[in-house]
Amino acid sequence: MKLLTLAAAALALGLAACEAPREPEPHETVSISPFMGEPVLGNAAAPVTLVEYASTTCAHCQAFHAQVFPDLKAKYIDTGKVKLQFIMMPTRPVEIALAGEALARCAGEDRYFDVIDMLFAKQDALMSAGRNPWQLQQDLRAIGAAFGLDKDEVGTCIANEAIVELTRAGVQAAPADITGTPSFAIGGVKLELATLEDLSAALDAAVAAAEAVPVPAE
Repeated sequence: MKLLTLAAAALALGLAACEAPREPEPHETVSISPFMGEPVLGNAAAPVTLVEYASTTCAHCQAFHAQVFPDLKAKYIDTGKVKLQFIMMPTRPVEIALAGEALARCAGEDRYFDVIDMLFAKQDALMSAGRNPWQLQQDLRAIGAAFGLDKDEVGTCIANEAIVELTRAGVQAAPADITGTPSFAIGGVKLELATLEDLSAALDAAVAAAEAVPVPAE
């Protein structure tokens, strides 16, 4: 019995030694220049704007971006028919979604969507790390580092109130019927989508309507 007790105590000490610190590390506040405009993917002159309301902590949004978005991008965005405007609608854990949005904006306009892609790819790990503030901080720092942000820039960025207010303003400006994520709208009208084919049909119709509008003579 005594040997079992000693073994259990040794195991407990070993596990404790392996545990990461629970509290995040401090950072210095440094100068940052986040992108504060509207994140738009695609040709600015594309005739149709698809607005996506999503969150990088939303499992359905992750599935959409992994399974559907590549084909949608190839068919509509890369061909110049549609541009995508992304509006962050933070879902729980809200603090992780806000931190991700902050990193995307601090990475800059040209890399905003690259960060969003990485956040979706690492969603499961970030959600798991959320139970350990230190580990979450390390994961967010690693994402920031992949886009040239050092640990102080990451910390300053995540704590930036202007980015939080900008995100909140985007949520408040959303149409009242945008009640879940992901949701999509064209021309301020929410798309009622039951299937993925519905989204394609809505985009085809919008593109056809835009192409039918006569171009004014110079």
